[in-house]
Amino acid sequence: MGAVTFETLAFGTTADEAFTSAVEDAKHMHGHNGYTGTIAEKTSFTIIPEHEHKGRQKRTVARELIDQGDQRIQRKRGPAGAINCSGTKAANRYREQHGLEGTHGDVWLFFGWAAH
Repeated sequence: MGAVTFETLAFGTTADEAFTSAVEDAKHMHGHNGYTGTIAEKTSFTIIPEHEHKGRQKRTVARELIDQGDQRIQRKRGPAGAINCSGTKAANRYREQHGLEGTHGDVWLFFGWAAH
């Protein structure tokens, strides 16, 4: 099977909670049979340190890491990348769309390669 890239936003009081929520949502939407090309294929993630993306568009950073074949996220069966997006326009929009204004937690961007 091949691999495709994915990007997804998720909310949680911790990165672990946001990741679990993103995986469960993807499984619900795309099935549990594997090879979905989504975060549903992932079992772990690695956080990209803030100094690597501070003041930059988070999705741009994620796409650059994918395009550059960054060792941390390059394998379809390896970990997803994770960037904390809290305070960005995308995170604020996500909070509004999901009724999360004023709720404690962070919006995370998960990204990488997944089996398809």
